Formats: sequence, C-alpha cells, structure tokens
Amino acid sequence: YVTGERLDALRAEPGQFLRWRFLTRGLWRTALPFSLSAPVRDGMLRITVRAVGGHTRRIRRLRPGVRVIATGPFGALTAHRRRGHRVLLLAGGIGITPLRALFESLPGEITLLYRASTEDALVLRTELEEIAGRRRARLHYLLGGSRGPGDPLTAARLRELVPDIARHDVFLCGSPGMATASIRALRQAGVPARRIHAEVFT
Repeated sequence: YVTGERLDALRAEPGQFLRWRFLTRGLWRTALPFSLSAPVRDGMLRITVRAVGGHTRRIRRLRPGVRVIATGPFGALTAHRRRGHRVLLLAGGIGITPLRALFESLPGEITLLYRASTEDALVLRTELEEIAGRRRARLHYLLGGSRGPGDPLTAARLRELVPDIARHDVFLCGSPGMATASIRALRQAGVPARRIHAEVFT
C-alpha cells in the first residue's frame, strides 16, 4: 500500500500500471512496473508483487515509511476500451493484478477466467471470490498444464464457459506464451480481433 498527498491528481485507473522506484538500498536505482491491484481509494494505491527475482524479493523486506517515486500511470487496459455491456476478463498468473481491479470496478456483465497451473498458484483468490459473490459475477479457474489434451485454455472450453463469448469485450493479461495461446483460442471461439484488448507481462 502506498499513500501520499493528492493521489487523485494522478488520475490512475483500474487496469493501469506505474513504474515504482523504492528509495531504499538495492531498489532505488530500478523503476519496476507493477499494475494497480485495486481501484485507487482513500488516498491509497495498492500493488501486489510476486517474488520472482532479486528486486521483487527485496520488496518483501520493505517496511512502512519507505519513500516511493512512482511515474505514470501507463497502459490502456481500462474501461475506455470496452464496446458493449458484456466483458470477459482473462488472466494468467500474476496477470490477475490489473484484472482484479477491473473485476471490482467495471460495470456491466462480467466474467473472469483465471488461468493457473495449480490452485496454490492462484493469487488474490479470497478477494476474487468475495467480489464475484458481491456483484454476482462469474468466476472460473482454469487449472492445469498448457500442453496436451488437458489444456484448459481452448476454444471449446471458452465457448462452454462463456456461450456468447463472441459478443464480449475481452481484457487479457498474462505472460507472452499465455497471451499468444489465449488470443488464438479466442479467435477460434469467434471473438473479433477488435474486441480483444491485451497487455503482456514480459
């Protein structure tokens, strides 16, 4: 959680990211891109970081009071991209962070599909289920490997979970491999390319 004065002047929207520079030893030289994992509220920004390298592991050791320089916001994976009432959010791994913020804030009919290898790899699960229950949105987990007959991310599976998928705007966020596979499956399922809005974590 990051607090500050006049954070509303940033005009940061759900789905966007900022570049964060934590002014502490081992981190201050590097601006790290992290998406907002919740809508901005009460003068507070929130990010959710998965420890995958040296810099992200150091973030786990931060203590309250560390100053932060944040530049941005960046990214166009926002509510302005939608064209209709129905929205499908398709997340892979830590790509759930910007989509979790959209899941809470986007109006209309929302379905969230969250792709992960195992149940243990699901991030923010309790929050997602609370949001789904509160707003009566659909939430499905696509668990399993990405190769072979058990791949849960196929055109047939997408049509089964979202029967009118071709009439949805799709917001997609994940790794390059997941994004490529997802776009292929979405196009095979009948979603027009103009309705697919993707952000790739590299």
